[in-house]
Amino acid sequence: MIKRILVTTDGSESSAVGVRYAVALAAQQKASLLALHVVDVKLLEGPFLRDLSASLGAAPYVNYQGSIAMILDERGKAALQYVAGLCAEKGVPCETELHTGIVPRVIIEKGELVDVIVMGRAGEHKDFLEGLIGSTTEAVVRRASVPVLVTGRETPGADQFVLAYDGSRHARKALKVGVTLAEQMGGKMHLLVVGDDSAQQWLDEAREYLQSHTIELEYAHKRGDPGETIIAYARECDAGLIVMGAYGHSKLREIVMGSTTSHAVNHASCPVLLVH
Repeated sequence: MIKRILVTTDGSESSAVGVRYAVALAAQQKASLLALHVVDVKLLEGPFLRDLSASLGAAPYVNYQGSIAMILDERGKAALQYVAGLCAEKGVPCETELHTGIVPRVIIEKGELVDVIVMGRAGEHKDFLEGLIGSTTEAVVRRASVPVLVTGRETPGADQFVLAYDGSRHARKALKVGVTLAEQMGGKMHLLVVGDDSAQQWLDEAREYLQSHTIELEYAHKRGDPGETIIAYARECDAGLIVMGAYGHSKLREIVMGSTTSHAVNHASCPVLLVH
């Protein structure tokens, strides 16, 4: 059950999409919201400011540190005021926090005492990412201890959702989360396994777990590239959400070679909920 949601904002329009989704989700779930803005400490470090002042042909960087810190703080406050205003309109209990630090690390730490973290697919550098998730989002997805929902949509729409299952430890946790969502929201869950004939065992174990739950279900066994197949099947089902484990069977393979997770988050037309 979702009772406390952490949403991150950097003041960009892309992150504002995630904010609007989080506020709508909080209203739907009768949950409270914690809005977080983190001033990147790297922007206040000597090398960055020294290079900036040198490029401008200006005075030594120490003269700019206080001014830049103040500008970044004001930008963060404005972003948080936007969240607070939306929450007030929707009657959602809201807290706002402004911190300075290493951005993913602060988000992960603050996320330890919430039920889910909601993030926009990209932040202020969206125009340079060509639709891909930013490094902050990716770092949080990989290291957070709670589910992370990555979205490019503004409102929840999970009457039907796809649960991608591969029998891994994280997928089993995702299966339990999916059942909870289906029971709470009354949506239809499409359970998908992708692989050759050996993947049938994953379908069988999921069926065994689900047989005692009275939810609307559909099972599918597909072949092909897992990431591409998950995306295609979600479109086929007109799913409002994809639920999956944050990692598959090999965490090392995910990090070194890229992953089904990364493909789904980067290319899905609907939000993706990643469960650890």
